[in-house]
Amino acid sequence: MGISKTLRNTLTAIALLAIGLPIQAVTDKEMEQAKAIAAQAYLRYANDGSGYLDDFKATSMSELEGKLKAKEKENIKAFKSVKIPSDYASWDKAKLIEFWSVTFFTSPNLAEKGKIAKSRVKSRISAMTIVEGNPAQETKTEAPVQEPVADVPTEADMAVGSDEALPTAEQAIEKQEEILADQNAIAEDEKEREVKRDNGNTIWYVIALVMLIACVTGLVVFAVKVMKKQSSALESQGYGEGQSSSEGNREIIAALKAAEKENSRILENLDRMRAENSRLKKENDKLRLELESAASSRQANLRESNSARHATPEKAVSSSGAPTKMPNVIYLGRANTKGLFVRADRKLVSGSSVFILDTRDGLVGTFHVIDIPEVVDMALAHPLEYLAGGCMAKDIEDTDNVSSIVTENSGTAIFEDGCWKVLRKSRIRYE
Repeated sequence: MGISKTLRNTLTAIALLAIGLPIQAVTDKEMEQAKAIAAQAYLRYANDGSGYLDDFKATSMSELEGKLKAKEKENIKAFKSVKIPSDYASWDKAKLIEFWSVTFFTSPNLAEKGKIAKSRVKSRISAMTIVEGNPAQETKTEAPVQEPVADVPTEADMAVGSDEALPTAEQAIEKQEEILADQNAIAEDEKEREVKRDNGNTIWYVIALVMLIACVTGLVVFAVKVMKKQSSALESQGYGEGQSSSEGNREIIAALKAAEKENSRILENLDRMRAENSRLKKENDKLRLELESAASSRQANLRESNSARHATPEKAVSSSGAPTKMPNVIYLGRANTKGLFVRADRKLVSGSSVFILDTRDGLVGTFHVIDIPEVVDMALAHPLEYLAGGCMAKDIEDTDNVSSIVTENSGTAIFEDGCWKVLRKSRIRYE
């Protein structure tokens, strides 16, 4: 009898504990915030002119739509046309991240450029806090009103907060690789558009070439007809009339000279067209090689990222448990007027890389101008475009008779909101 009573009390305690355990579920407010994050990132990538959205953090769709301009209001129609599941109240945080960063972007209604935003969506929704609660309790009506009680953080909560505040080296590398993948995808899209545009120009040159050949043929036919007409007129008048014969010959000679002159001009134009067509073909070949190189570089970056994610704990942390400081080199493009570097790459990219950045944690680093002739010549040819955003110098525009760039003090950059930003410019001088 005593054993039965003890067993009954134990089962009762377990049942009460199970009822009181909170479960993680997505609320309407959290779903709306995740939707606003995905919409803002999609609109930013779908239109190159939507930079005004970078400093805005929307928490709801109504708040976001109130800030949009005409182009983004048009683009958001496709976003809102995608059907959203109604059972999200049963989702946990992992399910919420998977839907908005993967499943949602498989919709054919969305613009291809906008789909590049999925890695940024995953990063930002992962930073959201999903409130723990019991959905079954929330559905009850006329629940008793209780005084609000301040949340007391548990040891588990404090551990999670600590991890978020102090990202490990592995997390920093993963975040950097996602941004590099986005930038590589954007660069590849831009190069594909350039190839298509140049191919279109080549077609127009071919059409112009055909038209010029047709004009030459027409002129030759016209000259032959004039000659036959003049010859018939002379024969009808008789060669005994010396004056008429001489006048007719002069007209024929003048027509032939005019036709010959026009023919020479058209042939010169044809030569220029052939030279231009040859140049465009070489540029197309060069762009195609660069595109293939960019694709190979992107694959290499992804492989490096996967290797970093699967590194053993001994490689990721030191014996004391603190993140290891791993040296890292990143090649940066020029800095724009807002102090943002327009691109970041694992390898030197010819014609784009201007600075080299050293960082140990993937968050803060020092940078200076790449000291190789190709980069130095490019920067000195256009100092305002390539140097002014990241460097300070006396008379930075005056590059006459200058052959080298000397870095007196390296600049400082920080990784913020998905890109590298200038904190302090590098000080340089010309020689």
